[in-house]
Amino acid sequence: MTHRERLEAAWRFEEPDRVPVELQINPEVRKLPMAARLVALMDEYASNFVGVGGPDFGFLGFPSTYSEETIEEVPGQYKRIRRVHDTPAGAFTAITYHPDGMVDFHWQKRFVHTVDDMVRLTETPRPPAPWDRGRYRQRLEELGDAGYPLMGLFHPLGQLVRNATHQEVYAWFHIERDLMHRFLAAATDQILRTLDRMQPVDGESFCFGTTAHEMLIPPWMGAALFDEYVTPYDTEVNRAAHRASGRVRAHCHGNVMEFLGILADIGYDSTEPLEGPPPGDVDLAEAKRRVGGRMLLSGNVASQHFVRLEPDDVRRQVREAIRAAAPGGGFSLRTTGGHAGTQVDMPEAMLRRVLDNCEAYLMAGVELGQYPIRS
Repeated sequence: MTHRERLEAAWRFEEPDRVPVELQINPEVRKLPMAARLVALMDEYASNFVGVGGPDFGFLGFPSTYSEETIEEVPGQYKRIRRVHDTPAGAFTAITYHPDGMVDFHWQKRFVHTVDDMVRLTETPRPPAPWDRGRYRQRLEELGDAGYPLMGLFHPLGQLVRNATHQEVYAWFHIERDLMHRFLAAATDQILRTLDRMQPVDGESFCFGTTAHEMLIPPWMGAALFDEYVTPYDTEVNRAAHRASGRVRAHCHGNVMEFLGILADIGYDSTEPLEGPPPGDVDLAEAKRRVGGRMLLSGNVASQHFVRLEPDDVRRQVREAIRAAAPGGGFSLRTTGGHAGTQVDMPEAMLRRVLDNCEAYLMAGVELGQYPIRS
């Protein structure tokens, strides 16, 4: 089977030739000589969802001209960067703090932090997002059967909480209910009009991916707030995606176990990465029993720990995940950490350990994931 055929069969809840093994690493790490062996193995064995051109929702649904400038720098210690999205709803400004020698950074100010910001996001007219069908088809041709094409889809609430000051936005759920619902209604209407314009032709089918649901479940939000602010709007969007011959995949870290049935009920066709304790609460075998015939489940090897594990530990995790969720199809093996725990600024010995564990994960999945499952 090709990589795409393998994922398609799993998503039809059939048993393909073997369990699809998803593995993607940091793009800069891919270029390093020490990663060459792993990259060759990934190209041969990894069956990935691959991003292709989706609708361009810009910054929270608005076209944006983005700029940034260093506003303070202390050599050898840190620098601070001002980031600006200039949109039809006005300018939105953030400030980030970057310790010297680190790729990651800290937010000192997020883009959305006042009620006035929310009013501008709510009341400014939102045209349908542009989408280049020709470019999309070109990307499909370039991808071929080497992976499953995935289009990013704007999730208004998920993206809002990532771009807003947290203590403010979660308070607004309680003290600015009308404003929050008006924002979600306006953004959802924009998405629906966008999807309606994407009606498939020539047998097209679409796969959409959303992110940031982990910010909408415990410990951030409970079931009551989820039911009020997520369920009605996501249900509408997912129905529209299904009308456009599409399926929708939700990326959701954390304590998602008690929300799996809800995600299936409101129209999600797949979810990942299904983290087990301690970062999440997913029991993969129980997840399979609850929603295994309704959603493609993808997970849940803890690549956050590849920096300290041995290959035998990784192989054990792969075996356990396959035993729990692979029988009957509807499952792909997936790492739980971003880029499988690879970072270009890691010390060489640490990065080499992570790459060795990525290889152990990939090859264990290929070996132990052969159907019928006997591991």
